[in-house]
Amino acid sequence: MSFYPQIGSGVVTQFPFQRQRQWRAITTQLESGELISLPDAAGGQMTWSLQYRDLTTAEAQAVSGMFSASQGQFGSFTFIDPLANLLGWSENLAGAGWQANELSISSGASDPLGTQRASTVSNPTAGSLQLTQTLGISGDYVACFSAYVRASAAATVTMHRDGQQTAAAVGPNWARVLISGTGTAGAVQSTFSLILAAGQSVNVFGLQLEAQPWPSVYKPTSAAAGIYEETYFADDELTITSTSLGFSRASVNLISRI
Repeated sequence: MSFYPQIGSGVVTQFPFQRQRQWRAITTQLESGELISLPDAAGGQMTWSLQYRDLTTAEAQAVSGMFSASQGQFGSFTFIDPLANLLGWSENLAGAGWQANELSISSGASDPLGTQRASTVSNPTAGSLQLTQTLGISGDYVACFSAYVRASAAATVTMHRDGQQTAAAVGPNWARVLISGTGTAGAVQSTFSLILAAGQSVNVFGLQLEAQPWPSVYKPTSAAAGIYEETYFADDELTITSTSLGFSRASVNLISRI
């Protein structure tokens, strides 16, 4: 499985760019003139118009290399939505995408936005436990896994991605904790976890995963979305223009099947 390359310190694209969602319906006209229209769920797509400025030689080669490997419009690859929270069920920690092990989870706790959408996560066992979600994001991708956390007393929680982890201090006030960087080199999936020590209980809100080095404004999710495994170049030509020594600009159009 191949992934569209990141650029710079670990981003998918530059601003501004365009993202457009398209739906398709199948319509039949009866002899009476009546129209019957039904949605074609398999016919939806996302289109992306990416504009690059000041690409380094290595970045330009990464984009052109993907285009060559895909043989223009022919081959598919995975594209990560640069605006999405890639985690599913961000406010339902008992949702299908989460692995909670023996953690106790209850919803309806107060959150930093003044609503009641946070969850209380408790570890009743004598060992550490993980709240985990595994997604189809390349281990070579830079990603930021973040959450708002608080505890009744000063403590630490651990944010984990594959073999990397970082400990963060938490206390009575809400704090946004995160882990940022790459995962296991060459892997086609990455596992992200919030780890609680034995006997620990914390309030958790706003779990978020983004394909960039730092977190943006929290975006709530239902089912996991934003990873498009069937993406194609929309054109059979890719133009990369040298603008100065070692720098280039390019326009890239993509189509993702939904």
